Amino acid sequence: MEKDKRRYKRFTIEPMKIKGRIMFSKIVDIIDISLGGIALKADRRLDIGSEYIMKFDEIGLRISVKATVVWASLHQSVKAANGDLVPIYAVGMKFHGAANEKISELIKFLAPPQHKDKITGGARDADDLRFHIRFHVGDGGKAVLTSPENYSIRNVSMSGMLIETTNALKMEEKISLEISLPGNNSITSHGRVVSCTPLNEDPEHYAIGIEFLDMPQDNSRLLGKFISMLS
Repeated sequence: MEKDKRRYKRFTIEPMKIKGRIMFSKIVDIIDISLGGIALKADRRLDIGSEYIMKFDEIGLRISVKATVVWASLHQSVKAANGDLVPIYAVGMKFHGAANEKISELIKFLAPPQHKDKITGGARDADDLRFHIRFHVGDGGKAVLTSPENYSIRNVSMSGMLIETTNALKMEEKISLEISLPGNNSITSHGRVVSCTPLNEDPEHYAIGIEFLDMPQDNSRLLGKFISMLS
């Protein structure tokens, strides 16, 4: 595969400041939950003020709500299979107001039986004390967190690109991505992470190599046209 990638000339486009977005979907562990918000553990740093979509898929219940990060801190570090230490973050998120009805149903599934009566009917007002009652969720409480993350492109070829992001990606991780080209042209594709290196000049940023996978033909033509202008 390395030979295939090298068949295509790489072009440095960093000065053009071309941006893109990666759509992340991560499984997170729920610590506790209330009608107003949720605390969870994630292996990726979440930015305060950023909005995410949370999906809960319990037996007999499937809901999707929006939530905003209000606090985040390093919770612990765990050792991965390869021996590397992986940071685990504790994160607090506030549900958007329209989510009350859905969240009250979710809590009925997650809360211990002796507490279910406390959320019957669901509080609607943040001044209502019931709105802030937090229910601890034991092992097995999961949610899927989906969010876009912006990146800048350092170089590009027909087979892949080197991007810069503020979050590390795991080797072999599959992602959905979007590239915003000049002229209001947008390219979408799937990709595979082939490298991830911290930047010496900014250790909180990473240079990540992405191999394009299953790029739609019309998108591939757009990319080819853009690259032909660079050459």
